[in-house]
Amino acid sequence: MAALDAMVFGGGLVAASAGMWWLRSLGGGVRPSHPGDVADSAPRELRTAVLVIADPRQRAHMFIACGLGSLDTGFPPLEDWVYTDYGLQVDLLMMAGQKRKDWAGEDAVDALAQVLAVKNVTVSFPDPGVVRLQLRVWDTLADPTTVSGVHNGVDLEAIPVGVLEDGGVWNLALLYRHLLIAGGTNAGKGGLVWAIIAGLAPAIASGLVELWVADPKGGMEFGRGKALLTRFEYTDEGIVAMMADAEALMLERAARCREAGIEKHIPTTDEPLIVIIVDEAAAMTAYAEPDTMKKFDRHFGKLLTQGRAPGVSLITCVQDPSKDTLPQRQLIPIRIALRLDERNQIGMVHGDSARERGARCDEIPYTTPGVAYVREDGTPNIVRARSYFVSREDIAALCEQYAPRGHGIDLAPQGDYSDFDPDDLGDGENGPVAA
Repeated sequence: MAALDAMVFGGGLVAASAGMWWLRSLGGGVRPSHPGDVADSAPRELRTAVLVIADPRQRAHMFIACGLGSLDTGFPPLEDWVYTDYGLQVDLLMMAGQKRKDWAGEDAVDALAQVLAVKNVTVSFPDPGVVRLQLRVWDTLADPTTVSGVHNGVDLEAIPVGVLEDGGVWNLALLYRHLLIAGGTNAGKGGLVWAIIAGLAPAIASGLVELWVADPKGGMEFGRGKALLTRFEYTDEGIVAMMADAEALMLERAARCREAGIEKHIPTTDEPLIVIIVDEAAAMTAYAEPDTMKKFDRHFGKLLTQGRAPGVSLITCVQDPSKDTLPQRQLIPIRIALRLDERNQIGMVHGDSARERGARCDEIPYTTPGVAYVREDGTPNIVRARSYFVSREDIAALCEQYAPRGHGIDLAPQGDYSDFDPDDLGDGENGPVAA
């Protein structure tokens, strides 16, 4: 113990200024100076964690026990900690020679959770050499949030679809993007798609966005929202034909952009963003007739590889995100994993180390459909969020208020007007003639 005390206090592990960082989380008023007093002022669920983090000696014991520091090599310096809605966020500096997997490995994360007496710990790396421990004791996404009220503006690169773990708005980009939504039965895939549709609703009404939906489940999932859809197919033949038409539109639009020297199509009401939703994609990629699968895969691959710049975006939903059921998943940049039944499925969506970086999709309770872990290609961080709850009544209201202009109006001639004389106004044999 004497050696440890000498190392911690005599060796300058925590400088005087750095050692006071943790006091900033306590708000105004008289601030306790002893770690025990700091712990006593913490929420009951976090008192053990606060005592360990606030006391340099306890912190050093934790690092030794977890294999993250020693008397010989020293201990990771504490940068900062702060209370959050989910518990506690702790920033530390890694020791020389340490690697990310030393902190994010399954055994290391579990050991930290046990010594800190919290439900679980997730690890992220906000900057090189910095490790962020997120000590989780409360679930900020436990309660559903209903879709927000009527709105008139739509940013196609920031569509509000739910809430983030920190209480912020969960925005998704659709323009120049494709989305993959993976989740087990009743995980909330359909609910998330309806939240996306709700966010797009004003753009659908104005004609800036067209929804083309493939619903292999006989149309049962999206049939109730048919008034919002430009194309709606639920048979294998109809879905393949729709994908072929989308590919033809994409190629024709791309050719016009090329001739005009345009790199990215900007949607207008005359040339809208086409959003294609493929629900339960495995029905077309793995379980359809071989010839049907071949045709669908060809169109699907073309749209994934060439559709973004011409303004054709895909939203693909699957239960099993394996390569067998969705061989082209690597072409989809934004990936959303709801509750998954198996650990290895997490890596199929977010990469091999995703679970160690906090994507605990296999631990999402059945009671919280819509909770998901979200990642966009090119960014290391995985964000936890929950989609808005969209009820049947909400869907009916969306259909009534935001159906595309002209939807359901028969614009065909109502009679035979082939003998119509524009000069005959009904007066006399030929009527008066305009001067």
